[in-house]
Amino acid sequence: MMRASEYAILYVDDEEMALKYFQRALGRNFTVHIAADAQAGLEILEAQGDNIGVLVSDQRMPGESGVELLKKVRRHWPHIVRILTTAYADLEDAIEAVNRGEIFRYITKPWDIKTLRTEVRQAMELFQLRHEHAALMREKMGVWQRMVQLGRLRDLVVMSASFPHLRYSQNAVAQYLADHLRAPEPSELISSRYLDLWQLTEHEIRQTLAFIGDIIARTATTTNHGERFPTALDATQLKQLISNAFAQVDCADAAAIPVIQVAEEPAALMLQELARVADAPASGASLQPTAAGDAVALTLPTAAMPADSNLTANAAAGLLAAYLLAFHHGGRLELQTVGKQHQYVMTLPANPEEATLPPLQPGWLESLLVRLEGWD
Repeated sequence: MMRASEYAILYVDDEEMALKYFQRALGRNFTVHIAADAQAGLEILEAQGDNIGVLVSDQRMPGESGVELLKKVRRHWPHIVRILTTAYADLEDAIEAVNRGEIFRYITKPWDIKTLRTEVRQAMELFQLRHEHAALMREKMGVWQRMVQLGRLRDLVVMSASFPHLRYSQNAVAQYLADHLRAPEPSELISSRYLDLWQLTEHEIRQTLAFIGDIIARTATTTNHGERFPTALDATQLKQLISNAFAQVDCADAAAIPVIQVAEEPAALMLQELARVADAPASGASLQPTAAGDAVALTLPTAAMPADSNLTANAAAGLLAAYLLAFHHGGRLELQTVGKQHQYVMTLPANPEEATLPPLQPGWLESLLVRLEGWD
């Protein structure tokens, strides 16, 4: 990140002599860019706007006036401190622009060089204060974001042991986190309106409770009074079940696919949720037997990684439910990336009751926490 002292000044004026005087007066202490009209100034801003701290513009110029230019700058580069320089005859426009918040200050022409330097220096000092405040806020928001994400991670891990109707739920949550835990984009940082600890805590509790309730509602049909996996599906029936979610199902070796025992309603829900994430019917599904012949593998191409880093957002409940249901069947679900292509791969055993999953390896949670620490 640039230091505030490294930011430049842009001066826009159609008078060639004024451009020279301005650069001579301030070029010794600041980096100064100059432009002969509003359009040229905008081109400089498009190229270097993020590196400019102060903009000074003359009011009367061919084409756009200084006030019109500064309106655009306020909208697109709000961090820039804006000054209007104008002759006494145009003071009314300048005063109105100050009152509307479009400019920080106005300087009358002809300039007093000492006053010009003072005014521009004060504008840069204001920019520096704003820059430092913004940096502190970003740092604070980053700390809070890590705290929030750590809380969400903790909630998911605790939640994973809270579903007596699901098998291997901790394994499912661990795989879900391994596949989808990532750093948030700047636009995904928690809102500044939650910088009150109590408000933030209440918001997170409400969101987590709603998330858990959604998960329970989506997976409740796994509870049966008799067998957990009462439905036997051969290759044709399994393909039909998959085709209810995916319009295109490729099954190249149907004869080798074993009969699969499932809980049919939860399995259908699991496929529908994966189809939603994979943007079906745009993507098809590929069904094939595993090498050992006692399970099937379903490959589901997906257009892109999930966009939201909020692991407990409402939109993520269906995806986590799919993980939970796949592992409940004694299988697996994981997100794989080959080059730039992403795909979910789900493995379902022929006999879920006989399928066992190994316990989680020591340190699995620590690896996720280390990833959290890398979110600076």
